[in-house]
Amino acid sequence: MRRSAALVRVGFRTLLSLLLCAAAAGAALAHVAIDVAGDYLLPADTYDHLQHGSRELVTGLAIVIAAVLAARGLRACCTIATANRGMLARPAIGIRETLGLFAGAVATSAFVVPAMELLDGRIDGVAVQSLPDAYGGSVLLGLATTLLCAAFATAVVYAVARWLISHRDSIATMIETLLHRTTGAARPTSRRRAAQRLTFRGRATHALRLAKRGPPAAAFV
Repeated sequence: MRRSAALVRVGFRTLLSLLLCAAAAGAALAHVAIDVAGDYLLPADTYDHLQHGSRELVTGLAIVIAAVLAARGLRACCTIATANRGMLARPAIGIRETLGLFAGAVATSAFVVPAMELLDGRIDGVAVQSLPDAYGGSVLLGLATTLLCAAFATAVVYAVARWLISHRDSIATMIETLLHRTTGAARPTSRRRAAQRLTFRGRATHALRLAKRGPPAAAFV
């Protein structure tokens, strides 16, 4: 009989990968949003005079981390599909992990955004003189935009991760079905295996002898 799978907390490495992915995506989004908002809300937008190659770098980093997470999840689903599916504990993201994920991603994005501008200034040979310049000309506008963008990116990453975790068994079932279609016939169900164990496959050695009819009664007269 199958045991109901208990819930376990998501591992630290997975949470850290989710945090870095959300922080990188939020920082890249915030850098673009600050550049656009500064054109309308600030008298001098310091983002207008530099080439922003750091956006592609940070965006690529977020994509790489997301690809690594997807590969790890696919490997876990394949492991479940090949053995002990339904018997393993299902990971879950608790309240503390969720709050830590959002807080860590927002804080990391707030650090990455000015670091991106410093990198752009170094590449272009233009030194960034102050923290307001690193945030596009206004620390308040830069931090507020970064907060919103990082929270949005983290919410998207969290929603996708939560959905994938909740549908892990379904994904494993689909992978198992595809593997059986390519490698051979599907394994018998648990009900069929139980029926096979309760069925006598062969006859006893003396079954035929016990089934033989005796001589007619007239033979003893």
